[in-house]
Amino acid sequence: MAIVNFNSISGVSTISATTSMTVGTGVTITTNGIVGITSINSGQLGGSRNVIINGSMVVSQRGFTGSSGATGNTDYAIDRFRIEHNQDGAVSAGQTTMNSTFGGNAYADGFQSALHYRVTTADASLAAGQYALIRQFIEGFNLQGFKKGTANAQQYTLSFWVRSSLTGTYIAELEDFDNIRTVSKSYTIDTANTWEKKTLTYPADTTGVFDNDNGGSLSVNWWFAAGSTFTSGTLNTSWATRTGASRADGQVNFLATAGNNFFLTGVQLEVGATATEFERRSFPQELALCQRYYETGRSWAGGRHNDNIAIITAVYKVTKRAAPTHTYTVHVGGSITNHANYTDQTHFYNATGTSSHGEATWTASIEL
Repeated sequence: MAIVNFNSISGVSTISATTSMTVGTGVTITTNGIVGITSINSGQLGGSRNVIINGSMVVSQRGFTGSSGATGNTDYAIDRFRIEHNQDGAVSAGQTTMNSTFGGNAYADGFQSALHYRVTTADASLAAGQYALIRQFIEGFNLQGFKKGTANAQQYTLSFWVRSSLTGTYIAELEDFDNIRTVSKSYTIDTANTWEKKTLTYPADTTGVFDNDNGGSLSVNWWFAAGSTFTSGTLNTSWATRTGASRADGQVNFLATAGNNFFLTGVQLEVGATATEFERRSFPQELALCQRYYETGRSWAGGRHNDNIAIITAVYKVTKRAAPTHTYTVHVGGSITNHANYTDQTHFYNATGTSSHGEATWTASIEL
C-alpha cells in the first residue's frame, strides 16, 4: 500500500483520511458533495449571459442568403439583425454557411453560420448625413442585469467574430433609446479576409434606467459608413447624451468599393468587464427566441362554401412580444378580401371573401 504524506496544502486547513476536506473558511468537500458554498453560479457566470438573440446566425426565417440578400433600409438580413442605411450605393445582406476552408478560426471555434454584408454598388463620396450600419434591438425586459441608471450599474462586454475585405478602423456602438444616450468603441480589422475575434468593454452608466418592458431599450450598432454628421467630433467612449458628431468618428467607408465583403458571427453582449465563452443555445431555443418577433406558418383555410368565405385561424408557436401585424395568402382561385380581422399575442383570425377553402401561408411580425 502506498502512503502519500503532505506537510501542507495551500488553502486547505484540514484533511480527513476518509470523508472530508475543509477548504478555506466554512467550505467542506465531502464524499457526498460540497458544503458551505453559497453559489458557484452567480455574477457573470450565472443564468443566461448573452442578451443578444441569434448571435451564432443560425436562424434565417426570411431565407435571405449572401448571394440573394436583404437590400432595403430596415430589412432584417437574418433574424434579429437589421440593416439600416441612407446612402447612394447599394448593399445586400443575408446568411452564409461556413466551412473549414472559409471559416478559419471562427469555424474552429464552433460557428457554422455568419451574417454576410456586401457592397453591390459603391458610394465612395458620402454626404454629411449618409450612413450604413447593422443593428440588433434588445428589449428592456432583457437588460435589467446591467442595472443601468443605479449606483450599482454594471459594465458591458461585447465580443464577436468578424471578417472583412477592408482593413482599418470600425465602430461598434451601444445606443440607449430610453434615455437618448450612446457610447462607442473602435476596433480594427488587422488583416483582410481573415477571421478575427474582437472584444470590447463599455463603461457602466449610472444615468438613466432601462424601461422594464417589451420596448426596444438598447441597440447594438455595427457601423460600415458614416458621413461628417456622425464623424466630425471626438469618438464618444463614455456614456453621454446622443450627439451625432461623436458616434462614429474614425469609421472607414466600407461602401467605397463594390464587392467589399463583411462577415459577422459569435456575437455576445453580457454583464461585466470580462468576455466569457460564447453561450450556445440549441437551435429550437434560438428559433423560439426569434419567433417572439417574427414567425411564418401554414394553416388550413376552410369554412362556408356557399358564401365563398374561408375562415383562417392560426395559433402562433410562440407568444409574441405584442400583438403583431400579419400577412397571409389563401392558395385558391379568386381574390381575397378581408371581412373580419382579429389578432393578439397568441393567434390571429381572418375571414376572407371569394375563397371558400385552401391552404393559407402567413407571417406574423412585431419586430422592434
